[in-house]
Amino acid sequence: MLEKSLLLNKKSLIPRGVGVYIFLNKKKEFLYIGKSNNVRSRVFSYFKKPSIKQKKIIDSFFYIDYVLVDSEKDALFLENSFIKKHQPKYNILLKDDKNYPWLCLTKERFPRFFITRKRNFSSCFYYGPYVSKKRLNFLYDLIIKNYPIRSCKYNLSKKNVSIKKYNVCLDYHLKKCLGPCEGFQSEEDYNKNIDSIKKILSGKYSFILSSLEKKLKIYSSSLLFEKANIIKNQILAIKNLKQKSVVVSNKNINTDCFYLIRFNKYIYINFVRVVEGSVVYLKNNKIKNHLLFKNDFILKNYIKTIYFDYGFFSESVVSNINIGCFLNKKITIPKSGFKKNILDFSYNSLFDFININSVDNVGVLKGLKKIFFLKKTPFHIECFDVSTLKGKNTVSSCVVFKNGKPSKEDYTYYDLGYINNNDDYLSISESLKKRYTDCVVYPDLIVIDGGKGHLNTAIKMLKFLKLDFLNIISIAKKNEIIYLKNNKCLSLDKKSNSLKIIQYLRDEAHRFCLKKHRNYRNNNLLNSELKNIKGIGKSSFFKLIKNFKTINNIKTSTKKEIVDIIGKKRGLYIYNYFNTPC
Repeated sequence: MLEKSLLLNKKSLIPRGVGVYIFLNKKKEFLYIGKSNNVRSRVFSYFKKPSIKQKKIIDSFFYIDYVLVDSEKDALFLENSFIKKHQPKYNILLKDDKNYPWLCLTKERFPRFFITRKRNFSSCFYYGPYVSKKRLNFLYDLIIKNYPIRSCKYNLSKKNVSIKKYNVCLDYHLKKCLGPCEGFQSEEDYNKNIDSIKKILSGKYSFILSSLEKKLKIYSSSLLFEKANIIKNQILAIKNLKQKSVVVSNKNINTDCFYLIRFNKYIYINFVRVVEGSVVYLKNNKIKNHLLFKNDFILKNYIKTIYFDYGFFSESVVSNINIGCFLNKKITIPKSGFKKNILDFSYNSLFDFININSVDNVGVLKGLKKIFFLKKTPFHIECFDVSTLKGKNTVSSCVVFKNGKPSKEDYTYYDLGYINNNDDYLSISESLKKRYTDCVVYPDLIVIDGGKGHLNTAIKMLKFLKLDFLNIISIAKKNEIIYLKNNKCLSLDKKSNSLKIIQYLRDEAHRFCLKKHRNYRNNNLLNSELKNIKGIGKSSFFKLIKNFKTINNIKTSTKKEIVDIIGKKRGLYIYNYFNTPC
């Protein structure tokens, strides 16, 4: 949250990105809520030739808050929700009861399925909401065509069905309904369709895709090409519908993940839901640090809230806190594998959230200026790291922090594979040369992951580039000793925010560098291994690399999984190569 005086002086503190911005007064009452694809530009447009309404907002506001989201649709939902909840003084639109549409399944015998804008959670299951009417109608029509269910409002009690109180309607003759009103379809068979619909609406599209693919094979073999083309278009549309934000596994897994961290005066908790290997929901929370309560107690209460909100848990639940079995679910702490990847993803998301919400970055950066004897506050910092394995697949990274926060769009890495020996000094020197030759904007501070020798090597390269005026330090991992340009070294308080931001820079550089190094290493290993298999060319190489990432993933994959990626003939070559005994 930014105060007016700070806002006007530090425009760059407001990020560029899709989100919702909020004007508040001194009492923290909501004045105006809006959304934008570029929050920073939109907020500062209020100060350039403002309209009458904008001038009133500017004259009245004292704080500006903002929430960044992944897409414009998410911003629409959030704006709609905030306005309805807080009823801001200067908002006119979206303050009524209008809502985006939902897909609804009723809780009754032989449930009905329809589109609605009103919600009553006691009598129905709701899925959505949907901003795109076209997408909503397509999903609705797709389900109705593949899973026939009734549209009538009859009371289909056992008694009414047994006495045949109702007659089948036109939907029965059009095969849109199988006639449960006259007992032509059993309740058990009907509920199988309902269960499938619930899974589809929860993001598990593989069920309907499997059904459509079977139909496609039947129509194709029967030479019904027109019908086959319709089914083919539906399959493509369903695959487009699977707009997965983040893929954490190529396996069909469903997992809930919770991560808790205590930091300063607050407790931060992240919740991630993974469906079919992709993150479909992510939530970060910040609560006051109640020192009387232990981590397991706080996490249990948070998990209970999530369960009440969403009504169920996924097949597996993981966390970084050991709380054993809770709400009839065993909650584990994974040490390796895809569940560990999900836990790491949760940690990274929460760490970014903490960095944004917990520290007065301006104050910390001013502290760095004083501690490191800099001429100006380091609002722009760049950090370098190197990753190699016995001198092979050498990669260096450069991560960028602006205003104390990661600027991930500016991250970059350098392929140093031509360095055939395990020489960290040479790698650092080459990285700086690549980065700052013909550079336009120089950082306020350069951080090197390493000791005194790494720093001296970097200083020599900056002199060679005639950039010895740049500020540079290094941080050694062993005792977190920081080496300065003037040959001095210092140790910061391990609890200080100054050290934490340098550690965050170092850890980000290491994470980003290691990720690229592993990609190179795995790709090279994969290429060298696959070259031994006859009949496998470059096209198949790239498909396998993209989908399986590692040799072990290919070795443990089923025949069908491999065939689906590169076709039956080449797929059998691969499968037989790894599964035929020597």
